[in-house]
Amino acid sequence: MKHMQEIEYETATIRPLQRDDHPALIDLVRRTWYADFSERIGMLAAEADWENCLARTTNAYVAVVDGKPVALILGRIDSRETRNRCNAHARRYLRLLGGLMRSREGLRAAHEIVGVLALDRMLRSRASRSGHDYAAEVVLFALSPEARGHGLGKRMFLRMLDDFRRSGMTKYFLFTDTSCNVGFYAHHGLERIASIDLDASRYHHGDMSFYLYEGAVPEHD
Repeated sequence: MKHMQEIEYETATIRPLQRDDHPALIDLVRRTWYADFSERIGMLAAEADWENCLARTTNAYVAVVDGKPVALILGRIDSRETRNRCNAHARRYLRLLGGLMRSREGLRAAHEIVGVLALDRMLRSRASRSGHDYAAEVVLFALSPEARGHGLGKRMFLRMLDDFRRSGMTKYFLFTDTSCNVGFYAHHGLERIASIDLDASRYHHGDMSFYLYEGAVPEHD
């Protein structure tokens, strides 16, 4: 017999992102990618990362259990973007990045954020040079540890793919790395298009690989 918690996650409500969700989701980003920093710097870094993602997001969903956001997926469809590149989220990202640079630890966090963005640009450029261009992206995808393993990630991913399909998209891409569950994407049929390998450094423990994956949008639900 399934535990009540398992049932709750399997039947979690998936709905559009709301402003009141932001604090809990920023903390989820902190716990997922910035847990190695002090809580204050980790929260600043997570908020900067969050705002940078929202700056290019057109579609956003959260999964809610007992009124608490436990997972998120952000996506972009180029044809639905109505803002300019220097939108309010982009400006907040730059202010937060500047705030990080006031301490040594914050500078390390800022270097990590900017460095990953630079790697993403390199991956996108490599994909483009080999004939892979995109008009849809999965910008950010994260689940809290307790929400994993219940099929919720698949439900959220399919919700975003349904948005892509309804907008006439036939393919999409996403960035990921070895700190994430890369196997999820391979399991769902995505193809690795470009990769960059980095040796361990003072900015990350151990060797890391960064990837651009491409997926086909299903024609039907």
